[in-house]
Amino acid sequence: MKLSAATSAATNTGITGLIIGRTYGRAACRPIHSLESTGRTIRMSRTIEHIREAAVDATLRMPLREWNWSEGVALYGLTTLWERTGSERIRTFLERWYGEHLGRGSIPETVNGTAPWAGLMKLSGKLGLVDYADRLADRVDHLLHRSLRLANGAYEHTLTETKFEKQMWVDTLFMAGLFLTEAGFRLGNEDAVEEGLKQFHVHVAGLQQPNGLFYHGWDESKGSIIGCQWARGNAWAAVVAVELLRILPERYAEDRRIIRDVLHKQLMGLQAYQDLSGLWTTVVTEPGTYVESSAAAGIAYAVLRGIREGSVDPAFGEMARMAYRAVCALIDHDGVLRGVSSGTGVQSHPGEYHVIARDRLEGYGQGLLLLMLSEEL
Repeated sequence: MKLSAATSAATNTGITGLIIGRTYGRAACRPIHSLESTGRTIRMSRTIEHIREAAVDATLRMPLREWNWSEGVALYGLTTLWERTGSERIRTFLERWYGEHLGRGSIPETVNGTAPWAGLMKLSGKLGLVDYADRLADRVDHLLHRSLRLANGAYEHTLTETKFEKQMWVDTLFMAGLFLTEAGFRLGNEDAVEEGLKQFHVHVAGLQQPNGLFYHGWDESKGSIIGCQWARGNAWAAVVAVELLRILPERYAEDRRIIRDVLHKQLMGLQAYQDLSGLWTTVVTEPGTYVESSAAAGIAYAVLRGIREGSVDPAFGEMARMAYRAVCALIDHDGVLRGVSSGTGVQSHPGEYHVIARDRLEGYGQGLLLLMLSEEL
């Protein structure tokens, strides 16, 4: 990929158009499409189309070996972008990936192992891939009848490699709840629709705080919230709220009203804590923790899509545009989103979130980035 002189200079100095104080020192923020050099302004040639193609390239080059949550988020981002652009290379990749992985047999029956099903459902719905209907229905049946639950009915957040007994995580809303609701409509299973909505309401009741933000988790054995008001967790919640408002027909008027109110309250809280850079700190309420990029990508997507579809107040548009530009500034010349925190379990205090690495290419980071890039700035 050919870079302009300005872009090359920015990359060589670790700057991609926006200098973020917390990440790169205490320099002031500069405009996303320019940087100042020797008293003059140098225009950068990167456009959203250029960035989008580079991000797709980077994602398609990833191994994406497992049927797991990180791959699932990447696939959901790819599928959403394919829906918006009709990209043949994305469609070909998705059909091949799902064909190969479903052909291997065993699929983990966990909350995190549910994430890839959401992309498959969107893909099969658009392409009429009836061969997958029975597999989708079986995963719905598992969630309805065989998943581990807390006393309040929330799914226990199950992983393939680790157990977190009696814990409810905000992550579950994206990894399983969203799929269940949309699959219910797609398959004509009203029980699945109702259960998916129940999961949303139960998680909101347990995790959303008076300031509108979501805590990372709830521990039934302790009878209390756990973790912190984690940025990416808030991105999961915001994305799911907007997607549910997209999915739910008007006959679900009361559910739609509640979800709108939950989302509006959350966005008010996020607006109050947005960093000068346009990002959010990884613990939203703790300015001493580092700024993190994947959360901003998810939040920007939720707001911009919600505004486009009429479910979010346009007054939040500037917050989303700031986040969008800040995220674009952290996409390197290979299309990789930098500044993505590694997979994050519930931590006991803000300092533990602050020391989580953020130096690797992550499937979920690319997935949230592609969601954002499916919307126009």
